[in-house]
Amino acid sequence: MLSPTTTTTPKKDGSSAPGKTPLEIFGYSAGMPGVFKSNFDYQLVRAMPAGAYGDGGAVGEALSTARRIIDGDPESWVAAWTETAERVEKIGHDSLAGGHAISAREAFLRATLYWKTGGFFLATKDPRQLAMYQRHRSCFVQAARLFDPPIEPVSIPYENGKTLPGYFMRPATAGGRRPTVMILGGGDTTCEELYYWGGGAAAVRRGFNAFLWEGPGQVGAYALDSSLTYRPDWEVPTRYAVDYVLSRDDVDPKRLALSGHSMGGYLAPRAAAFEKRITALIANSLLPDLKPVLMSLLKPGAPSVADLGGKVDLTRPFKVYASVVLERLGAAGKSPDALAEDLARYSLAGLEGKITCPVLVITGEGEGPIVAAGARAFYDKLTCPKTERMVSAVDGGEAHCSLNNPSLKHQIEFDWLDDVFKTS
Repeated sequence: MLSPTTTTTPKKDGSSAPGKTPLEIFGYSAGMPGVFKSNFDYQLVRAMPAGAYGDGGAVGEALSTARRIIDGDPESWVAAWTETAERVEKIGHDSLAGGHAISAREAFLRATLYWKTGGFFLATKDPRQLAMYQRHRSCFVQAARLFDPPIEPVSIPYENGKTLPGYFMRPATAGGRRPTVMILGGGDTTCEELYYWGGGAAAVRRGFNAFLWEGPGQVGAYALDSSLTYRPDWEVPTRYAVDYVLSRDDVDPKRLALSGHSMGGYLAPRAAAFEKRITALIANSLLPDLKPVLMSLLKPGAPSVADLGGKVDLTRPFKVYASVVLERLGAAGKSPDALAEDLARYSLAGLEGKITCPVLVITGEGEGPIVAAGARAFYDKLTCPKTERMVSAVDGGEAHCSLNNPSLKHQIEFDWLDDVFKTS
């Protein structure tokens, strides 16, 4: 997920206002737990509320884990989440061996999130990163088999004999062709975790099919094949994904939505500008230009690439993650100027008139000025049917991608999709 926020302080009404502290990545706001003062707090949120939507992380398990972590210390972060993930995964295996399928499924789903959370701050060269990703994926695959109907793992045919990972979810084995939402994450998302906060579980509960997928450069695709790095022309991998989805006899081709989160707020609109089989688009949050956002991650507050001095400061936990994103962008080791040139290609400028399907844009109050200003400028130029929603701190969903209130996020998304697909 790629977005900075301004550090904020809560006001008496529970909302948040800019504080006097410097720009901080994923800073504090009223709907955040405030357990950590570092970037750890946002990742804790990521593991906590998913349990309210899709049998994800349990609040008690997450908080208990957090109490064993030294703020800002990645090693204590990895150790604490590894212990929790191993213990909960064992519950899944023991429950399955005892014939308790539902208990096993719920435990594997929780362990899925904990393995992903634990490996977040690890560098690619650390062998634990891949090992924890593999445990993350394995737990989800085991849970997927225990659904009725099962969640189907998919290998999407791609260029040069390559494949991209995904999962297809459906509410029932019968019922004909259904509306379908293709759900896409961002810079640090796996298709497995899109089941929770991305909308997979929410879609199926409402009678939609859900297709959770990753394109080149995203976490799982890159882990499975490191030659697959990000590309700005996201309509290309999307074309392969749409080809697969529309090859199924349980998908209504007239009701096919694409939902992009975080960096997916660039990827999904870019795809929809060219892939006209997409009939509805959700961007949460809309990200028309990747360059200023990623630059703020590498060095918060830096007005220009030149201020990076040719290297990324890895002294804070999130900077390690930023260096991992550079690898998946194919930009590792490049000079700041070369990096800036690469990132400039990730722009939606000039595509406003090419997006013709209905669009929903969701922005959290805590996203910060870089994201909010860019989203507003692009949104105003859209000529298609369009709807926007700002989620405030009073709503308790103001964090990046409304991750701290997935139930509200899904209500906004799927009520809008229901209305769009009814009129179409």
